[in-house]
Amino acid sequence: MTLNGVLLWIRNSYVRTTSKIRKQKINKTDFTIISNNCWSGIIYESYGLPKQSPTVGMFFMAEEYLKFVSNLKYYVEDCELCFIDPEQSRHKKFYKKNKKFGSYLIGRLDDVEIAMLHFHSQEEAILKWKRRCERINWDHMIVKMNDQNGCKKEYAEKFMKLPFKNKIFFTVRNWSDIKGITILNSKNKDCCGMFDEPFGSSKKMNINQLINKI
Repeated sequence: MTLNGVLLWIRNSYVRTTSKIRKQKINKTDFTIISNNCWSGIIYESYGLPKQSPTVGMFFMAEEYLKFVSNLKYYVEDCELCFIDPEQSRHKKFYKKNKKFGSYLIGRLDDVEIAMLHFHSQEEAILKWKRRCERINWDHMIVKMNDQNGCKKEYAEKFMKLPFKNKIFFTVRNWSDIKGITILNSKNKDCCGMFDEPFGSSKKMNINQLINKI
């Protein structure tokens, strides 16, 4: 197992074993988090809740995610999830930087591509996508993006202008002139990683309070 694998196992174990304590600090359990990466799944696991978002176990390239959330209801209510050969992806060059390329599904909703990391088959991915789309709570929703996967400053600016009541953007870059974004400790990184984004209550952000306000 790689170092990141060990750290992820430790973090996930901690998240699950402390979920009951964390759950007592929120005032609702029916809410949806739309995320450009696996953060939404981590949040639900950190409270021991069922996953009420279709964006669990996957990630989007930044331009794809911005397109997706700019017309969210269309993509989750009117589009059928299908799949393409990874070699046919328009982001193949980026994906190939990771040795796992080709081992996970590339989904498509109309013109939006999704890298579906944690699914064993197309049938499983479709089943969970449809089930989680049906669980979306449009009245209690957080829409989150970060600076991963080809994100540019202009994408962050466009995201922060979208008409969602509760939206957050995490970055390790010096984009302090963009109103409303959250700048995390960079640790000499060029973008947020899986261990950078907060859950529960931390020095970076109090997610408990965020959930209680939506």
